[in-house]
Amino acid sequence: MPSVYIVDDDDISRDWFYEALAFLPAVNVVTFPSGESFLAARPDIQPGVVLLDLRMPTMSGLDTMAQYGEDLGKFPTIVMSAAGDIGNAVRAMQLGAMDFIEKPCPPPSLYEKIRPAFARLEERQRLEDMQTDSATRFSQLSAREAEVLKLLIDGQANRAIADKLRLSVRTVEVYRGKLMMKLGVNSLPEAIKLAYASGFVELAM
Repeated sequence: MPSVYIVDDDDISRDWFYEALAFLPAVNVVTFPSGESFLAARPDIQPGVVLLDLRMPTMSGLDTMAQYGEDLGKFPTIVMSAAGDIGNAVRAMQLGAMDFIEKPCPPPSLYEKIRPAFARLEERQRLEDMQTDSATRFSQLSAREAEVLKLLIDGQANRAIADKLRLSVRTVEVYRGKLMMKLGVNSLPEAIKLAYASGFVELAM
C-alpha cells in the first residue's frame, strides 16, 4: 500500500490535506507536525510520497530535505507553501523536490501533483526488485563460473579464457553453459545486460 506523509506544523492545514487524501483507495496517510518528527520516524517507515511544508518553526522544509541524504529516492517530495514563496520553492527543487504546491490547493490539483510521485515510487520498487532478483542469481555462481563470466564480459573468447585459466576449451564451454543456465539467460548479451543490472560488473572488475 503506497504511503503519503504530510509534514506541516499548521494543524488546520495538516488536517485538511489528511482529509483530502484519506479517502483515496489503498493509500496510507500519516501526518507529522514537524520536520524533526518526520526525520525521527524515517528509519521505521516505508518509502512514500512526502507533502512537506516549507515554512515551519525550528526546522524548515528546506532544512528537512537537506537531512534526507541517500533516502531522497525513497521519499519523493512535493513542497507546500503560501503564494509568493517561489524562491524557497526553487531551492527545494534544487534539493530534489518533485513539485511545488501553493496552499490552499484544490483536491483535483493535489491528486494530479502526487500521481507522478507515486509512479516514481513504483518504478524505484520495480528496479529494486529486479536488482535483488539478479543479485540472487549471481550469488549462485561458483567462483570459477564468476571468473569465466568476468572474462567473457571483458570480451575474451573461449580459447583466450582457456589459456588464461589453464583449462581446456571444452571446460570453459561447460562453465559458460552452467553460468548461463544459473542466470536464466539464453545468450551472452543477455548475461552481460544482467551483470550490469545486478551490479556484478562493478563487484567483479
